[in-house]
Amino acid sequence: MSIIRLAPFSAFTSLQREMQEMLERLDPRPVFPDLSFRPATDIFREDGTLVIKVEVPGIDPKDGLEIDVEGNVLHIEGEKKFEKEIKEEDHYLHERHVGSFSRDVVLPEGVDIEKITADYEEGVLTVRVPLPEEVLDIPAKHPIEVSIAEKV
Repeated sequence: MSIIRLAPFSAFTSLQREMQEMLERLDPRPVFPDLSFRPATDIFREDGTLVIKVEVPGIDPKDGLEIDVEGNVLHIEGEKKFEKEIKEEDHYLHERHVGSFSRDVVLPEGVDIEKITADYEEGVLTVRVPLPEEVLDIPAKHPIEVSIAEKV
């Protein structure tokens, strides 16, 4: 009696690989470009200021970044472009993200938008939003207890 190795999904794996290769030949960009580039962001409170730090290396802050406030929403938008086009046959690996991104941060009521500042240093955008006095009285953290249902 011989042992036969059973691999019921091998045909699907092969088909998936072939389809991926075909899509990459048609367009090497990700299928969902908006989902592929989301810069790392930290938001925290420091000395009465809301600080938003966004990692955007390779973006020219004068040409590739736009920051504005609409209502009580801080909107950060930018675009990272290829430095130069590389022919497909010369491309071995592509992991760096390019394309556009946007991040929205809801600001508390009473923020003076005229006092918001933004700095760019070594690939990190730092936006500082002075918080109104009413917000400073609210604790930064408030623990919430989780109740666990008992099994019957």
